[in-house]
Amino acid sequence: MKKLTAKQEWALEQIKQLQYSENLSAAAVCKKIGISDSSYSAIKSGTYNGDVDKQMKKVIEYFETKQAAAEIYVGTDYKETSISSNVYKIIRNCQLQGGLAIACGDAGIGKTQACRQYYREHGTNCTYITVNPCIKSSKSVLELIGSKLNVSSGSVSRLWLEISSKLSDGMVIIVDEAQHLTRNAIDTLRSLCDCFDEKGQTLGICFVGNETTVSRLGGKQKAEFAQIRNRTKNTRFYSVKQIKKSDIEMLFPDIREDAAAVEFLLRIAQSPQAIRGAVNLYSNALDNGNVTAKGLSAIAKYMDMAV
Repeated sequence: MKKLTAKQEWALEQIKQLQYSENLSAAAVCKKIGISDSSYSAIKSGTYNGDVDKQMKKVIEYFETKQAAAEIYVGTDYKETSISSNVYKIIRNCQLQGGLAIACGDAGIGKTQACRQYYREHGTNCTYITVNPCIKSSKSVLELIGSKLNVSSGSVSRLWLEISSKLSDGMVIIVDEAQHLTRNAIDTLRSLCDCFDEKGQTLGICFVGNETTVSRLGGKQKAEFAQIRNRTKNTRFYSVKQIKKSDIEMLFPDIREDAAAVEFLLRIAQSPQAIRGAVNLYSNALDNGNVTAKGLSAIAKYMDMAV
């Protein structure tokens, strides 16, 4: 095998650093990058018989892309906004009290960020899942929870029994994008709470999603979700209109002293674009080198954002 270039050596070193920083195996890192573990081992030992340049090109492009992405403002770190802190507290109370809770509202206002932060801080006694249009039935939801608890797949009854034995007193399950759940899936999750209640123990299940999580306006499940809602200990709705000026100042400290820029981003955040839209707008304006109100306005027009 020919000698590696300096750039290729750099890329191999990045693999080792990623292994160390995220406590991953070489195989796990290779899977993320898109090369085989055997190819990586052979290249590293100098015994690879294939196209080294082709394999290393994938590795180099992966780390160059990640490096470039790290230099762009994307606002991914958790920030405790007025809404996200409230969602966090609902999850906490759900865990302490047990039973069902609902936190729902407009998209892009920080609900998911609160869920992820809670899981990061309480992962030993918290399970966090995100459902979707494909994972919404009783079995698929139980399989998703089971995958977090190292429960093997099987029948619905077997999954339920094994999951209930793996869960312990005082835990909480956070179900994000809960508007996708079927009625049977909700009943199945509720039955887990009932099981713990019958034993004199607590299990909290917090449903997080958009407004249809509990309203189902005009839909056939409206009455069914209303029944669930009536059994919850805490139900809260959040709107973009509840986003505060102080949230914008905290999210974008570099413009805190620029009242016009803060006001412009607040208007964006209180529109259907929500906080997510404000972050995207600010990121693009920052890349353009102008985060004044005028610069933000110009980028908003380019992004076709109505204010």
